[in-house]
This record gives sequence, structure tokens and C-alpha cells, in this order.
Amino acid sequence: MATPSIAPLDLGALHRLKLTEPPVWLAPTAELSDAAREASRQLFSFLKSHTPKSPLDQLLVEGFDAEQIWQQIDLLSQPLLYGLKREVKKFEKNPDEIGKIRKVLEGERKDFEREKEINELEQYLEEDEAREYGLKKDVINDKKKVRRKLGVFGEGDEDDGDMDQLGTARKLQSEIEKMEKANMDQKAWTMQGEVTAAQRPKNSALEVDLDFQHNVRPAPVITEEFTTSLEEMIKKRILEGQFDDAQKIFTLPSKAPRELNELDENKSKKGLAEVYEEEFVQKTNPAAAPLLFSDEQKKEASMLFKKLCLKLDALSHFHFTPKPVIEDMSIQMNVPALAMEEIAPIAVSDAAMLAPEEVFSSKGDVKEETELTQADRKRRRANKKRKFKAKAAERSAKRAQDNTSLNHNDVQELYYTKMIGRIEELPKNYGNQARKKVRVTLITSYRFRIVEKFW
Repeated sequence: MATPSIAPLDLGALHRLKLTEPPVWLAPTAELSDAAREASRQLFSFLKSHTPKSPLDQLLVEGFDAEQIWQQIDLLSQPLLYGLKREVKKFEKNPDEIGKIRKVLEGERKDFEREKEINELEQYLEEDEAREYGLKKDVINDKKKVRRKLGVFGEGDEDDGDMDQLGTARKLQSEIEKMEKANMDQKAWTMQGEVTAAQRPKNSALEVDLDFQHNVRPAPVITEEFTTSLEEMIKKRILEGQFDDAQKIFTLPSKAPRELNELDENKSKKGLAEVYEEEFVQKTNPAAAPLLFSDEQKKEASMLFKKLCLKLDALSHFHFTPKPVIEDMSIQMNVPALAMEEIAPIAVSDAAMLAPEEVFSSKGDVKEETELTQADRKRRRANKKRKFKAKAAERSAKRAQDNTSLNHNDVQELYYTKMIGRIEELPKNYGNQARKKVRVTLITSYRFRIVEKFW
């Protein structure tokens, strides 16, 4: 596996930041800011080779403020931290991988030592050859350059890559050893979860540094302009003689004071059913609830106010003006005192919930055939006869009315109209002879019906 090429790290800016005294940081300067930006850019370029998924190739510092630069560094650090956590979890799940890596590192170390011995042997042979033929160091260096150009030492780049890989492997091995040692060593009591006082040293909880946030406004940045303005304000107040302090602003309470519930230390003499009954009565009828301590105070205050009003009325010769009467609209609900709960859907009306006997009221009790007495049977028979006679009389009256309303001419005209309509309804393929036969038939039937009706 080929390792990515690592850019050379310029440590000049980092050394300048390291050698800067702490008091100098209180007054930021352009030189210190440039050194910090350059150091951040160098570190970003160095770590970019270990994070191939970084969206930025280099850190952009020209024309950017501190917040924007920090966001760019955060884009690089997040994938790097995720990769390191993933590798650590992999080693925790498979401890055998650590042994394999150790074997690989030992093999690489042996290869490195073997290559080092070969290089030392080649260097010794070259020096021996130079001593034998009397060559100078410049000539030997020229030979090396020519050999590199001719490709004799073409494996130099691979050696450099192997060296870089070896350095990375050594760092990884040292980190693995530190992690193994940290896991094997006994952890501090702060990292062991719930610890009792017997399991930790005495007064050790006071030595733990706790991190907490202060909900205060940040301190202003001390700059030369801010210091100058503060000095001018102090001088102006001294000249004007204004030595008064700022008055504290008192805010009025916006909420009513919270009522404190009275706690009765005596044992309750009421049963649980009585307690539930009182709670139910208070919910359904708040007027019947017992008076609280605050209600008693209000009642006492109202009595004192009435006494005061009486004295004031006496001082004003009892010219009392009563308040105008305000008529309150009272709503009276005509509901039963005891309302029973019914299991029925809300959308169903009251009319749909009536029984059949409530919808159609019967004239009397419904009796079966066997339950009828002789008087009931006679009454039912007489009722049927009465209805039958009424219908027969109505039918005869209607028939007489029809006979008297139509005379012979009206019947003849009506029948001729029906006859013409029937002839017109005949199919078109009927000839004149066929139509005459139909007319004669209709007239004949008409005559017989007239004779039958009137005679």
C-alpha cells in the first residue's frame, strides 16, 4: 500500500508562536496574526495528506477572519477524527490485528536494518575504491549523480516511500503500545463510574476540575481605541465633578406572589371515600368548597373596608351614593338533578333514540286473539261493519255522480275521440280497406256499449 506524499512542514512560524511571551498575546498585532495564519496553513497542508476526503486542498487565510479559518480547519479535522476512531474500534474488536501489525513492523524493521547495512557496505566500497585509485570526494559525488541520471539508483524513490511508511508504522506502533498500556493500567476513580467515598482518596472530589459555563456577557476586547475612550470619559467626569454612581433599576414584580399551601401535621380523621367526595364536590361546585387562608384574609379585608367606609360616610353626613345596579344574565338549565350516563354515540339525535311506542302512541293495550273477551270481539266486528258501510256508501255516491255528469252526446263525442286516436295509431302499411274495416268494427262495438250503458 503506497502512502500519500507528505508535504515538508515549515516549523518557522510554529517556533515564532512558541517563543512569543504570554503578555504579548493580550495586545494582538499584525505580525503575530500573520504568524498564526502561516502556522495554521502549514499544519493544514501537513494533515491534508492523511485525510484524502477533505474538501479543501489548502487552508485559505487571505481575507478570511478567525471564524471562517476555524470552519475550514473543522472540515479537515472531522474526517480525520472519524478515521482514527474507526481504527481504534477495529483494534478493540480484533486484538489479534495488533499482533499482526507488530509482526509486520518487526519484519519492516529487519528489512530496514538489512537495507541500512547494504547502503553502508556500498558506501564503504566506494570509499575504498576512492582510496585505492586516489579519487576525490567531488569525483565520487559526480559519479553518484551520473548513476542516478542513468537509472542505476532508480529505486531511490521507492526507498523514500518505504522510509515514510516505516516512520508511519513506528508512530502507529507507539500509539498502539500507549493504548494497550492505558487499557491495562488501573484507571482513575473519576473514570470508573459510580464510586463511593471508600473507593476514592480522601477529599479527592475537591481536587477535580469541573467545567461549567458562565451565563454572562463576554468581556470587551481591550484595544487602544477602547482604552483611549475610557480615559477621556474619566477625565471629563473629573472636570465636570460627576462622581455619582449609576442608580440601580428596580423591576416591579410582574406576577402575583405564589400562594403557599398550608400543611396540616395532624392525622386526618376522614376516610378515603370522604376525601374523594370533597374533591368531587369542589370540582363540580366551587362555591361549596371550604375557605382557604387567603379567602379568610380577603373576607377580613372586606370587613375592615366596610368599617372604614362607614366612618367616611359619617364624616360626609351620610350622603351616600349607592352603586348602579348591574343586572347579570342568569342562565337556568332545566336538567334533572340526577343525570345518568348513557353509552351512545354523540352524533345520534334524541329522536332516533326513542322507542317505537314513544313514536306511535297506541289507542289501547295490544291484545292477542286468545286474550280478547266477548265484548272486545263484538266491538271489533261492529267497527269493521261500520268501515265497510262507509266505503260502500262512498262508492255508490261516486257512481251516481259519474252517471249524472255524462249524457249521450258527451259519451258519443268521447268515444269518437278515442276511436280516431286508435285509427291513427295503426301502422303505415295498412291500406284504406283495412282502415275502413277497423272503423266499422269500432263503431259497432261503440253502439253495443252505448245500449249496454243506458238500457
